[in-house]
Amino acid sequence: MTTHYRRPDVRQEEDLLPWRRILAVAFTVVVIFVILGVWSWVLLRGREAELRPAGRSLARAREGFEPRGELSGVDQRVFQRDSVGEEGFGKMLDRRKREELGRFGWADRGRGIVQIPIEDAMNLVVEESR
Repeated sequence: MTTHYRRPDVRQEEDLLPWRRILAVAFTVVVIFVILGVWSWVLLRGREAELRPAGRSLARAREGFEPRGELSGVDQRVFQRDSVGEEGFGKMLDRRKREELGRFGWADRGRGIVQIPIEDAMNLVVEESR
């Protein structure tokens, strides 16, 4: 059982929210967020410009650069053809190495080491392992 004590001299105050303060705080937070976002964007752009090899602009970085012969430390000329119909440097090296692997010869005459075709060498290794 509940009893309500009513006193005529005590009254409850109306529930009012300070909307102006709430809106002012929300507006201030949004403004600070935008200012910090712009500031960080400006700092990031400046740092990128410092790290760019050609300086401040990308246009200056692209001027005067031709494709180079090396890309990531690999000489690309090995894979290119000098003119139509001719084999490139890399193809020529590959052909020469394959010819070396396919013939008999001396690897070291002084020590008595010979070179045999790779197919024959693989067959000998298979026969020895049996």
